[in-house]
Amino acid sequence: MSIPVIITLTIVLLFSLLLGGMWVFSALGVAGVLGLFLMGVNLGGAISYQLWGSSNSFELTAIPLFIFMGEIMIQSGMSKGLYSGVSKWVGSFPGGLIHTNVVACALFAAISGSSVATAAAIGTVAIPDQEARGYDKKLILGSIAASGTLGILIPPSIIMILYGSWMEVSVARLFAAGFIPGIIISVFFMLYIAIKCLRQPKLAPRLKSFSLREKLLSFKEIWPGVLIITFILVAIFGGLMTPSETAAVSVALVLLLATLLRSFSWRLLYKCAINTLHTATMILIIYVSAKILVMSLMYLGLTSSIPRFVNSLGLTPISTLLIIYVIYLILGCFFDGTSLLLVTLPIVQPLVANIGVDLVWFGVVATILIEVGMITPPVGLNLYVITGISDATLSETIKGILPFFLILLACLALFTISPQLVTWLPDLLFGG
Repeated sequence: MSIPVIITLTIVLLFSLLLGGMWVFSALGVAGVLGLFLMGVNLGGAISYQLWGSSNSFELTAIPLFIFMGEIMIQSGMSKGLYSGVSKWVGSFPGGLIHTNVVACALFAAISGSSVATAAAIGTVAIPDQEARGYDKKLILGSIAASGTLGILIPPSIIMILYGSWMEVSVARLFAAGFIPGIIISVFFMLYIAIKCLRQPKLAPRLKSFSLREKLLSFKEIWPGVLIITFILVAIFGGLMTPSETAAVSVALVLLLATLLRSFSWRLLYKCAINTLHTATMILIIYVSAKILVMSLMYLGLTSSIPRFVNSLGLTPISTLLIIYVIYLILGCFFDGTSLLLVTLPIVQPLVANIGVDLVWFGVVATILIEVGMITPPVGLNLYVITGISDATLSETIKGILPFFLILLACLALFTISPQLVTWLPDLLFGG
């Protein structure tokens, strides 16, 4: 059987299984195995090599640890304290508590590393509270769903850990690169909220202005989160620990804080462990299945033929990037973030390397594109998380998310035009 026929069968099978509703890891694995089988590769040796080689990575150990840490923060109630404390600082701004959604999500993002966890942790507290105060429902839902996506941009980030492991890029540099873009996006979200609420004050009543003493006392509620965030940033950016070591120590620190705050219990520990096991297993099994598919594509020569084909078109680097952006935006409508990253990297990696793009910069850009996918129907996970924890319809959530969707695209354009906004901090901390 000729190679073009095998390639066609492999790709058709992959997308048929995905569109048919099969689990992503199964679709990736089955398509990869088919390609290897038709090429006459020793399946036992190839698959066992990928099962062990892909998962035997020190960097990947950070994924379950950061997920576990975020679970403890949620289940112990620390995330509620974070929301309550932040509201005293920003609740009097034009837009009231809607700003709290953005700031609290940004802070929790620096703990959990997961968009879904960030949106769920802040949303469960913020939505009923703000609806009871008469805030506009679409603005509530849109701000939390969009701000929740910061969970995969502001360090630590599970998506960046996967990207760094796959592309053999320093995870610490990726974390540093995501920090400033995360702040810029948060500021743009807050500027939009303030402008909209200045024009339509009824959308979000302001809170009373708290005194400086009351604001300082609010640190009783947010200090655990601030302590964890500070530790993570200092440990990684200061070069004191690797991301995996930082994650391990952070888990121990969060357990100690939960004990000191008298919110620890064995039942809580069990629930957090089970939730972590479910999430981490899902991510890692997709990762391994994607590696099997990549092995198949490499044997078929697809990963080298695509860059040659693109070169033959005579496209400029920016044109190639725009094509990659469009591919991500389209596929983001149908894949969750982890699957989108792992399905596209085998094809995108040689394209990006061929046009000489900084792989750290592209890691941040790819993460933002995945953020956009997480709030894009029909498979935007954050849309369903926010809709699920509220009494809203999916259409209400989608309407609320639209302005934030456009802001994310504008920020993507900004970071493309000015890549130094992404690369400046990692170059400063770790050298050019």
